[in-house]
Amino acid sequence: MSKFKYEDDIYGYCILRNEDLEALHEATLDLMEDYGLQIHGDEALEIYSAAGCDVDRSIDRVRFPRNLVNDSIESCPAEFTLCGRDPKNDTLVGGKNVAFKNFGTGVLMIDPYSGEVRDSTKEDLGNVARFIDAMDTVDVFSIAVAAGDVNQKVKSLHEAEVVFNNLTKNFAHDLEGIKNTQRFIDMAAAIQGGYDKLRERPIITMGACPNSPLEINENETDIIMLSAKYGLPIDILSMGLCGGTTPATLAGTLVTTNAEILGGIVLSQILNKGNPILYGSSTTIMDMKSATSPVGAPEHAMCGAAVGQIGHYYGIPTNVGGT
Repeated sequence: MSKFKYEDDIYGYCILRNEDLEALHEATLDLMEDYGLQIHGDEALEIYSAAGCDVDRSIDRVRFPRNLVNDSIESCPAEFTLCGRDPKNDTLVGGKNVAFKNFGTGVLMIDPYSGEVRDSTKEDLGNVARFIDAMDTVDVFSIAVAAGDVNQKVKSLHEAEVVFNNLTKNFAHDLEGIKNTQRFIDMAAAIQGGYDKLRERPIITMGACPNSPLEINENETDIIMLSAKYGLPIDILSMGLCGGTTPATLAGTLVTTNAEILGGIVLSQILNKGNPILYGSSTTIMDMKSATSPVGAPEHAMCGAAVGQIGHYYGIPTNVGGT
C-alpha cells in the first residue's frame, strides 16, 4: 500500500522491526474482520453498516472489511497544523516533527503558598494554563488539573472557559456528553468568528478514548462524529493496561489497542475523508500489587516507542502520553 512505508533511517529507541510492523498490521486486520469491536450508539452503528461493516445489533458488534480499514488509514493526512489562538503558536505535527503537551488530569495539587496537598480548583487550572502558555517548550495545552470546585455536570465547560481566557496555544480537551461537547465547539467557534473560521483554523483538538479491550462507548463515538462534522482534529487515544485490560504481552496489547484506535479512525474518515487524526496511546502495564497504571514503567516507554513507529508506518501523526 502506497502510504504504508518502512523507514530504515530512523534513529533512537525502536522496538519494532519492519517485519514486526507488517505482522502487527495484518494481525489487527484479522482481529477487526473476524472478531470486531463492540461499538455503542445507534447513529454510529448505522454509519458503519452503510459503509459495508458487518453489524450485529444484538451485541453491538462491528466487524470491519479489510479494505475499509486500509482506505481509512490512507485518507488520514500525514501532516497538519494544530492552530493556536495566536498564529505564532501554530504547531505542525506529523513526519519527524516533535511537539510537546503537558500531562493531565491531576485532581490534587501542592498549594504553591501553603505547601499543603489539596483538591485542585478552576482558578488553579487557569493559573497553570497561563503558566504553560508562557513556556516556549510546550506547544499544546490539555487540562492539567481538574476544576474540582464547580458543578461537576458542567465541569468541562468551566474548564474550557478558564483555559480559553488564559491560553493562546492549541487547546486539547476531552469531554463527557454530546451536549457539553457541542457547547465546547460552540465556544471555540464564537472565539474564531464562526464555524467556517473554526474549520479553517481549529484552535481546539478533540479527544476520544476507546475502552480496552475492544470497545468504543457512545460518548466517544459521539465525540468522533462531532469532530468529523466540524473538521476538527481528533486524538483517538487508547489506554490499555498490559495484563489487565489487554494481553500481558506487548505484542498482544499493540494489536488490541491498534484495533481500537483504527475502529475510531474508520468512523471519522467515513464521515469526513481526510479529517485530521492523532493516533494516540497512553498504554502501560498494570501494577498487579496496587491495580494501578504506572506512568513511569519501562513498558510505557516501550509502548510509546512502538506507537511512534506505527505512526510512521501508517503515515499518521501520533500522540504518546506520559513519556
